[in-house]
Amino acid sequence: MTIRPETFQYIREALHRRTAIHLMDNKEYLVETRLSLLARQNGMRSVDDLVDHLRTLGSSVLWPDVVDAMTTNETSFFRDSTPFHVLRDEVFPELMNKTRTPTQLRVWSAAAASGQEAYSLSMLWSEIRRQYPLWDLDILATDISSKMLERGRQGAYSDLEVIRGLSEQRLADNFRREDDRWLVNEALKQNVNFQYLNLINAWPTLPKMDIVFIRNVLVYFDHPTKCNLFAKLRKILKPNGFLFLGGAESALTIDDGFERVFASGSSCYRLKSEHTK
Repeated sequence: MTIRPETFQYIREALHRRTAIHLMDNKEYLVETRLSLLARQNGMRSVDDLVDHLRTLGSSVLWPDVVDAMTTNETSFFRDSTPFHVLRDEVFPELMNKTRTPTQLRVWSAAAASGQEAYSLSMLWSEIRRQYPLWDLDILATDISSKMLERGRQGAYSDLEVIRGLSEQRLADNFRREDDRWLVNEALKQNVNFQYLNLINAWPTLPKMDIVFIRNVLVYFDHPTKCNLFAKLRKILKPNGFLFLGGAESALTIDDGFERVFASGSSCYRLKSEHTK
């Protein structure tokens, strides 16, 4: 069964308003595939029926589930390992050396999905913190999906999920087995705070960040949305802060206030000095 053209257009426009996710033409199959299960779970025969229901008064209760279904939550531990190497070998040392008084470093993992990136950051810090005994690390993990945030808070992962990106040593050091799941150690959880945040809406009051990871997100946004997002990122980053994007993403075509640093394929950026005030 193929969804009606008006069904696709309704989801496309409504999803863009709520999340800024831009569905390209000819993505009807994606809408049908991702929303068919949600329709059946709510006693409806088809995605067309689901959309007819969404149009009716009082049906907005289903919208969080629609957003969850239409959001891509692909992630893994230490995904694209290079950024974490750069963080350990370049970024952390530079931040420490430029700050005279030891303090708390703040890292934001935006679009954190089920939390693997945030916990990877916490693991990395646990491995090097002896070098910086007077420092603490605070990790904010945000996402638009309430279901993904709850998974992150639980810190429970399958065999397949821990195999993707974790060495045997890191698994042994940071997880414990319970039934068919691997549970994140409480020591790692203490560094991570999971919070709902829609990147395109007004942001809540956030502390200034030393490091922002917002990787593999820009591909879903149109150019105006990207420009607005970078304007917000300028305000949230500390003057000496660093921005990590996905390997195929670039700040240079969006905001000329950023410069690429550490030529290592990590897509790491920093605000140019004239834009740090």
